[in-house]
Parts: sequence; structure tokens; C-alpha cells
Amino acid sequence: MGFWDKSLQIFKYLCDHGRQGVRRTAQQTGLSKSSVHRLTQAMERRDIHPESWLWETAEGRQWLTRLVVATLYTFGLQRGVGVDTMSAFFARLRLERQVGCSPSALRGVLHVLEATLLETAGAWEKDACAETESREIIGAVDETFLEQMMLVLMDLRTGYLLLEDVAEDRTYATWKAGPSVPHTSR
Repeated sequence: MGFWDKSLQIFKYLCDHGRQGVRRTAQQTGLSKSSVHRLTQAMERRDIHPESWLWETAEGRQWLTRLVVATLYTFGLQRGVGVDTMSAFFARLRLERQVGCSPSALRGVLHVLEATLLETAGAWEKDACAETESREIIGAVDETFLEQMMLVLMDLRTGYLLLEDVAEDRTYATWKAGPSVPHTSR
């Protein structure tokens, strides 16, 4: 049983039965007295804001995990926002006692998230290649302006970028001619 599972078990017991002694709580939850003592102290340290109790529940912990992963994915991996900025964001939400939101902790989670996403995408591609029937690709073309103007072709079903090409000229003839040197991105 992990840290959060034990903490949740103690939290549920205390919600149902009120404040109890360490020995009684340990007997009723089946955990050691030292674990109960250590985890109740940790809960008290985390309980400094009115919303802190929510993060001790299973639903709150699940939502908090979703918030962290969605923030890291959307802003860190997709938009390139730095971990210092995301750390400050979590601190403004008063989550520094609930999750490891230091830049180094977020950087570690970001690396794990990136590796997991690449592994998942690889497995999906492998499964897609193993299928005997071919899939229809429905593409959409758009022009995007970041630092340079780009022509982008994306598969609408999967969201994969099939092709992107930087363009110097924005005229119709340029787009109709197509990309000069095709390359794919992830």
C-alpha cells in the first residue's frame, strides 16, 4: 500500500469517527502506530488552507493529478513553457504542500510524461501498422505563423501532423505548388 493509499485510509477513518488517538486509529486501520503518527502529522502540515481537505480525498487526489499532468502536457510539452513558470503557477494555486511543484520535481515528472507519451504513441503506431486494412486519412491544410509562416497538413482523425513546411511567400501559387522539402514532425 502506497503513501497516498495509507493517508486516504486514515483520512476516511478520521472523517467517519472523529479525532482518535494514534493507537486506536492504528488498530482500526491495520497500520502501524508510527505510520499513523507520521501520516497524521503530514496531513496537519498540509491542512493550512480552507480547500486543503479536498486534496486528502480520493476524488481530490485524482483531480489534482489530472491538473498537474494536463498543465505539464499543455504548457510544458505543447507550448514550451518553462518549469519555473509552471512551478510559480502551482504555488499561486497554493498546491506546494500537496504536490512536488519545485522546478526540479516538475522537470522529473515532465520527462516521465514525455517518455510515456512516446511509448504510447509507438504502441499505437505499431498496432495501426499491424492491421490488415488500410485507414483513410482525412487531411486538413492550414497556414500557421510562429516565427515563420508554415504550411501544415494534419490528419483530422488522429491529430498527427503529416507534413509541415516553412514558406517565405504567402501567395496562392506557393501553396498550390506544395512543399519544397517534405518533413514530418511529431
